[in-house]
Amino acid sequence: MRNKTYNIAISCIGSGVGQSVITSCKLSGLPLRTFGLGTNPLAFGLYECDEYAYTSNIYQEGYVEELISVCQRHSIDLLIPGRDDEAHIISREISKFDSAGIKVIVASEPVFNIIRDKEKMSNEFNKITNIFVKSYSKARFIDALKNGEAHYPAIAKPRNGFASRDIEIINAEEDIIRITDSHIVQELATPHKNDPARDFYEAQLQKNINPQVAELSIQIIADQRGEIMGRMMSYNKLNNGIPIEIIPYENEYVWKEIDVLYPTLKKLGTRGPLNIQGRLTDKGLKLFEINARFTGITGLRALMGFNEVEACIKEWLEIKSGSNNLQVNRRRFGIRQTTDKSITLDRNKRVQNSYQLINGKSLYDKPRLLITGATGYLGRNLIDDLQLKNESFEIWALIRDKKNAEKLLPAGVKLFDKEDLLNGTLSMGNVDTILHGGFARPYHSEKDIADSSAFSAELFRIAVFNQVPNIVNISSQSVYGATSIPPWTEGTAIAPDTVYGGAKYAAELLLGNLARFHNHIHYTSLRLGTLAGGTKGLVDIDVLSKLVKKAMKTDTIRITGGMQMIERLDIRDAVNGIIELMKTPSSNWQPVYNLGTTRPIHLIDLAKLVVEVVSKEMNIDRSLIEIDYQEINQPFGLDSRSFYEDFNWKPQYSITDSIISLLNYFKATN
Repeated sequence: MRNKTYNIAISCIGSGVGQSVITSCKLSGLPLRTFGLGTNPLAFGLYECDEYAYTSNIYQEGYVEELISVCQRHSIDLLIPGRDDEAHIISREISKFDSAGIKVIVASEPVFNIIRDKEKMSNEFNKITNIFVKSYSKARFIDALKNGEAHYPAIAKPRNGFASRDIEIINAEEDIIRITDSHIVQELATPHKNDPARDFYEAQLQKNINPQVAELSIQIIADQRGEIMGRMMSYNKLNNGIPIEIIPYENEYVWKEIDVLYPTLKKLGTRGPLNIQGRLTDKGLKLFEINARFTGITGLRALMGFNEVEACIKEWLEIKSGSNNLQVNRRRFGIRQTTDKSITLDRNKRVQNSYQLINGKSLYDKPRLLITGATGYLGRNLIDDLQLKNESFEIWALIRDKKNAEKLLPAGVKLFDKEDLLNGTLSMGNVDTILHGGFARPYHSEKDIADSSAFSAELFRIAVFNQVPNIVNISSQSVYGATSIPPWTEGTAIAPDTVYGGAKYAAELLLGNLARFHNHIHYTSLRLGTLAGGTKGLVDIDVLSKLVKKAMKTDTIRITGGMQMIERLDIRDAVNGIIELMKTPSSNWQPVYNLGTTRPIHLIDLAKLVVEVVSKEMNIDRSLIEIDYQEINQPFGLDSRSFYEDFNWKPQYSITDSIISLLNYFKATN
């Protein structure tokens, strides 16, 4: 496999097929980046993709040329059509895609020419093996009734229809009026007498209802030469053309009949997916539909081990070609029901415009920012800065102790505790951004850290389940450990050497894995450097705080080693950087950022600087520095250039500024 990400485009993304293909891509272990193409900004599948782009209607003149242009613009490696008609159009113009260097999973035009006309399909394929229901035009059906060739009941379908739309049950002569010239009429494939759905089927027919039960769905997956890579059969119940109950099925007789038919399909140019639908009747197998595409249950089949999309991607992109044989887990069955997706208006300008037109005005509330760890060092200063700068957030805080928080946090911050989270008082559906900073510190007990991990897991689970669109996880430089040579980039190997570092990395992984279920959720983990600076919430146990306090008392400062590297990020810079990130569209966020100063300093140089600054600012004698020279190898340093570049931001405060702020803080509080 090439060391790259493969760009996969799924067109007509609003179709059930398009959504099912996306599900299969997500279940794949391949490094895929998915692009949803279509016309509808409200299409469900659009927000399952990593990116999306608009195209015109498939029937519009110049559609193929436009589609090729979109694929080239996004460097698409492989295109997967999402609808029958589009696949047919592309098959006619496949040479244009070949010339543009765009690979497409699509059968040849002759395949579509025959299977898209149900009457022609039935008449032609029954010459090979008589397993297709008889099909008639309206006029031929009337004639066939007169000469006894056809019988009631029958079923009328659009000649080029799909998904069981515009189907009519013909029980008697008076029903014929409902048949149009665009219909074909087929004999019914009634389930055999021992089928458990037989009685229900016949009862529904009497009510002029098309009972979509006991249907066989036969899925064949062929490589680019038409050689079969895998096949799967299931016994399905459908609702309005959509399979909702799927049971794996095997029948040697059915496969023998398909084996007779398939060589003709292969000769016509079958490639990729081929779906054949029918029933077992008292007269044997009767087929009534063939579609050369993936289906609405392609994703479900992938959950049952049969990931046909992945197999085709690997074949068309020459990833282990020839070894992509598919298997089915017959210990699983499938059920389907509707699902929901809630998306922030920020994700789509076209939907925003529709929203404005429908309402006649903007009804937007201020976005709600939920902060955990709000009473801590970072949380308190972040909230103060947001309110001072009048940033457009309504601030909610998830805290342990409401009474304590009321004393520490400014008015206007809405307070919730864990009980509110669990009993629904805190509705996550009303939250637009979560900033998760509530985590035990490195100096806390291992139990405290374990409790924080448990809370993070629960918070992320609830947030993702409620589809909170933006999540910022405050992580730590501790995830890198001490084995890698600095400066550490986001790509540096992770090797935490403390319980705290391991817990922070676990939280990053958990958030990333959960958020993958919803592509419209954007998230990032900020690996913060150690914070410094004299302001509310400071716990003065850090080496810089201790150095400043000693220098203020002119105590002798004793240093062991001296060449250890130290890096401190001023709390004001941390706050400003986080605010800058939250002001930037979350679609631009990377999953991980380092956030530090990229300016480490040796411990001995830091001590000298502290003594110099404090003695000058306070006009006191300089502290003596005693050094116990030892070779202590403690390399250190974050490379934060990705954050600086993505948000056009850099730290404004130097280590000297942090020392002065600590000095002023200790003078005011002691």
